[in-house]
Amino acid sequence: MKKLLKIGLILAGLGLIAAALVWKFYVNKPHDDIEKATPAYSLATEQIWKEFTTDSQKSSSLYNNKVIELSGKVNRVNSNDSLVSVVFDMEVDSMFGNKSISCEMLQKYNDEAKTIAPGTLIKIKGFCTGYDETDIKLNKCSIVK
Repeated sequence: MKKLLKIGLILAGLGLIAAALVWKFYVNKPHDDIEKATPAYSLATEQIWKEFTTDSQKSSSLYNNKVIELSGKVNRVNSNDSLVSVVFDMEVDSMFGNKSISCEMLQKYNDEAKTIAPGTLIKIKGFCTGYDETDIKLNKCSIVK
């Protein structure tokens, strides 16, 4: 009986250690640092827009869930509460609003992004989350200097 109890306690201890390691290295792993990541692609806003509107499936498989760097002229900066987005308008659509590339900024770039004047040529790096038939969306964006 003592031998079974000893084996059970050892297995329980090993189980706790395994659970702690899974928690530390898998569940609680740090987020990717998009700001410091090397972009997989570096494109002009017009180029990525043309690719997504021409063949969205191919472009989605190429760019989604990747860090990309975009360069283009800013049309506007949207700001509400703590969320600031730099927007590149690509097509004017009077019925449903402009079709655009929207770049949600990292919080530390919010103040700098708010000062960007329309028409300014800029490079932005961010994580591409996809295209929803009206907008290409990037998040965790930073301004490349």
